[in-house]
Amino acid sequence: MSKDYSEDQLIQKSAADLLENELGWTSVMAWDAEVLGETGTLGRKSYHEVLLVRHFCKALKALNPWMTEKQLAEAVERMTERMSSQSLMQINEQKYQYIKDGIPVTRTKPNGETEEVKAKVIDFASPLRNEFLCVRELWVYGALYRRRADIVGFVNGIPLLFMELKNHDVEVVDAFNKNYRDYLDTIPQLFHHNAFIMFSNGLEARVGTIDSKWEFFHEWKRLNETEAGSIELPTMLRGICKKENFLDLLENFILYDHSDGRTVKIMARNHQYLGVNQAVEMYRNREYVNGKLGVFWHTQGSGKSYSMLFLAQKIRRKFAGSPTIVVLTDREELNKQISDTFENCGMLGNVKASKFIAQSGEDLITKLKGNPSFIFSLIQKFNRPDAEPIYPDHDIVVISDEAHRTQNGIFADNLMHLLPTANRIGFTGTPLLSNDNITARTFGGYVSIYDFKRAVEDKATVPLYYENRGERLQDLQNPEINEEIASALEQAGDMDASQLAKLEREFAKEVHLLTAKKRLRIVAKDFVRHYSDLWTSGKAMMVSYNKVTCVRMYEYVQEYWQQEIAVLEKKIAQSTSQQEVQELNRKLKWMQETEMAVVVSQEQNEIHTFQKWGLDIAPHRLKMEKRELDKEFKDKDSKLRVVFVCAMWLTGFDVKTLSCLYIDKPMKAHTLMQTIARANRVAEGKTNGLIIDYIGIVKALRQALADYTANPEGESGNDPTIDKKELIKHAHKTIAAATAFLGEHNFELKNLIEADNFFKLSLLKKAANAMCATAEIRKKYCTYATTLLKFWKYLDREDITLEMKQQKDAIEAIYKELQKKRKHADITDLSVAINDIVNEHLQIDDTKVAEPGESRRFDISGINFDILRREFAKSKRKNLILKDIQELLQERIAQMLSQNPARINFYEKYQEIIREYNQEQNRVNIEQTFEELMQLSTQLTEEEKRYVREGFENDEQLSMYDVLIKDNLSKEDIKKLKKVAVDLLAKIKDLIKTMNNPFDKRETKATIIIAIRDTLWSELPESYSDESINFYKDAVYNYVSQRYGRTA
Repeated sequence: MSKDYSEDQLIQKSAADLLENELGWTSVMAWDAEVLGETGTLGRKSYHEVLLVRHFCKALKALNPWMTEKQLAEAVERMTERMSSQSLMQINEQKYQYIKDGIPVTRTKPNGETEEVKAKVIDFASPLRNEFLCVRELWVYGALYRRRADIVGFVNGIPLLFMELKNHDVEVVDAFNKNYRDYLDTIPQLFHHNAFIMFSNGLEARVGTIDSKWEFFHEWKRLNETEAGSIELPTMLRGICKKENFLDLLENFILYDHSDGRTVKIMARNHQYLGVNQAVEMYRNREYVNGKLGVFWHTQGSGKSYSMLFLAQKIRRKFAGSPTIVVLTDREELNKQISDTFENCGMLGNVKASKFIAQSGEDLITKLKGNPSFIFSLIQKFNRPDAEPIYPDHDIVVISDEAHRTQNGIFADNLMHLLPTANRIGFTGTPLLSNDNITARTFGGYVSIYDFKRAVEDKATVPLYYENRGERLQDLQNPEINEEIASALEQAGDMDASQLAKLEREFAKEVHLLTAKKRLRIVAKDFVRHYSDLWTSGKAMMVSYNKVTCVRMYEYVQEYWQQEIAVLEKKIAQSTSQQEVQELNRKLKWMQETEMAVVVSQEQNEIHTFQKWGLDIAPHRLKMEKRELDKEFKDKDSKLRVVFVCAMWLTGFDVKTLSCLYIDKPMKAHTLMQTIARANRVAEGKTNGLIIDYIGIVKALRQALADYTANPEGESGNDPTIDKKELIKHAHKTIAAATAFLGEHNFELKNLIEADNFFKLSLLKKAANAMCATAEIRKKYCTYATTLLKFWKYLDREDITLEMKQQKDAIEAIYKELQKKRKHADITDLSVAINDIVNEHLQIDDTKVAEPGESRRFDISGINFDILRREFAKSKRKNLILKDIQELLQERIAQMLSQNPARINFYEKYQEIIREYNQEQNRVNIEQTFEELMQLSTQLTEEEKRYVREGFENDEQLSMYDVLIKDNLSKEDIKKLKKVAVDLLAKIKDLIKTMNNPFDKRETKATIIIAIRDTLWSELPESYSDESINFYKDAVYNYVSQRYGRTA
């Protein structure tokens, strides 16, 4: 490839030039040009350093002129120290707090006492007072490995931006899978301070944070909301790396969410950043808009709750006067959920959320008369239209989450009466009705819009496929549901017994049809058949008419579930296919383990109400009260996989792994759109959600969308669902594409499907061999297979023909053969393991290979490699043999390297062999690669015996010697160095035996470092300069902390 089209010139240099010439960063090329030392290129003393201390201290001094040299040293130590017991996320969160709020240093007061004060690290108010540095090809050394990062962005010497770039013809996901994940393991210190991680091939770009799965790295397509959007790297750089934007994102749009016992780092997505900043601008100009900050419509599933947090965080941080943020919802569970999220993201300091929740209307008024940072309340607490208005001496910002629609706006009117000077913003996940005067009167027009279509296009949500099962069930009788009936019946889930009785008298015919035993049984039976076919797709929710119907549906489903299990067991017993039995057994285990639950709110006399229907609510209520069903249902590994609801959990309850939503309840458009959005959340491995409609209500949705205003220009809203027939079409197209791709490489899928017994196995190996001929072929085939398997999760038995199933099974079998990893009993004996690989694939007789010697470990002479070479040349499965040998050697090299970092040259040699093999794969190249891998295996075996040749007792002593060795030593110096290595290792091991967590505590770390320094100073040969002592001291400490830190 021409240099002009290389990754370095076309992507990396272009990115650095844009950062420098357009956005004002300083660009430096470090590769082979960086000079180490305090006065060197970046001021680094070693390649292990990632904080640019010289730049960091210069910035500290400029931003905090009062700092002494001692305080600067203390700040550097705090920014670089870590405990080995800390996770990467814990380290990252600690450093982020220093960056955002200042780094603590010790100051001595005039009376001699000391106090802790915070030194500013970045000037967020004045971006131009900070230094922005872009470094290309930065070498970073870990304890064992050396890596070169494409671009690292530093602000005041702190590595906040990491960019991994690929050539324009390489998929962006490769940067995540092949580079970034490796860097996390090999040079984790580069991510201790990191704020933003970018991947790009120039044409496409993604951004995210540490610890995020690939699905949560997102695009940055727009510089303002009105743009159509571009996924290319220049757009992302202009949107994020413009100095003002970079610091704004860093300061106001990062959260650490500690919900559910683990920490997740959240960075605002493009639409959240733009929308929140538009709302902030409205707040900045609040005196001109009469308190109406607008309506913030971001479709369900696009992160509305986090947008509220970002808005509250920025207003509280960037505006003077300590404004009070009042967050309103209309349901207790939503109020608790949002207040808990504020608490878990650190927005409330160390105070529990319960302290900020208004317990009554009186308590709400009392809190409003004070000046708390936050108040969480139900809008129903604004229940006194005669209350005296409050005129506080500080700003109040009311954030309403769908609450303004409650009770036709009565409480919203009370809110405006009580707080006439408050600023109000309404958050909604659904578009507003064109005649919704309540919302306009309370909040004004739209301040930000992010609709269904754009959210799916941006991958903020997954597409929703719609299946009308009601039309397919011949005996299912549904009532005619118009808007009036839907509006009335959708309230049934929240009604008590007397209200429900009145409703059912008014709509007797419709309710009777809806709740008829025959009808419910038909739905329950179909649900079992349908969901059990989709058993790998995720969790399911059944929405029923009311509480009693939920329990009835639960009972019917249990009955049919057991019947389906019996059918499955019979099918397993009768099957003659081992593969089919394996698959059916997995499904059977899943069905037997699956737990279901009813989730409905309590009401008075509910035991009596359910008894009239011959039902017992007690066991369900016990489960709801004694267990945390919400957490269990959110846990993807929990066996609680199906819930039956009628009102609870339909709004504001996010379960990312919920894939199948079954609707058997009349609902009108607003509630319906909120409900179906339960299935559109992004989750690992989830490509879409599925809406299964038993009552025909989604037809009404499409009609109702005409009554909505999607944007200020008055265009109608987007349909949030796609017909399931499109999903089936995608599956057919993917099967056809995979089949054609196999054909292009001389393999007919039909032959594999029709083959029997051993011939089928032989053809399976042949197909796998063809599909790993090159890295690109393997990757493309695996993409076809994984895409098909993702679609397949959402197809039921009625969608699938026998031919489709056979084709899918064959495509999947080839894919699994490619993914298969060999298990070796003892990979230290490479010669035997390689011999086994070749033997297995060639199926040769024992006579074709010389008998190994008595001692198989480290005895390469026992294998006749000339015979192996000749047999390899004849093999029809060269690609599979090389694949297995590559994986074997990679695993062994990783083991050896973890024991001795000086063996990096073996790893680099292996990488070079594989890289050359991937570049030009033909018969000559394949056989040459086999030869080179054989030579490398011989060298590895010899390396494992080197400690004996060097006169050491074990490999540990050799490793220490390798850390200390340098060029041009005399024989006498080498002899002395070997003794130093043995003595130093023994001294360090004796020392750490006496310590608890020696590499976590400052004092014990210092003791170890001093012991290393003193030993080296007094015992190293004279040919080692005084200046080099510090280098070898650091090298030894890094080695021992890596090797012994986790076991000490």
